[in-house]
Amino acid sequence: MNAATDRQWAVRDAVLRWLLAKATEGYRSPILDADAIGETVGWVPSPLTRDEVADASNYLYREGYVTGVPVMGIGIPRPMLTVAGRRVAKTERPLRRAVRSHDVVS
Repeated sequence: MNAATDRQWAVRDAVLRWLLAKATEGYRSPILDADAIGETVGWVPSPLTRDEVADASNYLYREGYVTGVPVMGIGIPRPMLTVAGRRVAKTERPLRRAVRSHDVVS
């Protein structure tokens, strides 16, 4: 994998962990905020961008980890973890690994 792909997966993980943290605090459907996500999850690389967070929320929505209303160019502005999303987030394993474990090997 290349650095851009690695970052993309890391952003998805960060958004998922942030959503779990917010749900634990009682915010089931928080407003996506790149700065708040970075601060909450201790994001060290270069700051998260709105586009990266929007792309991550769209991915999580397509995969069934969050629910919400998709908005073009914004992603899922107020995502809410699904049961599957909460389960994956609680494992604290990288999302890339969780997705690979669902691949069928013939």
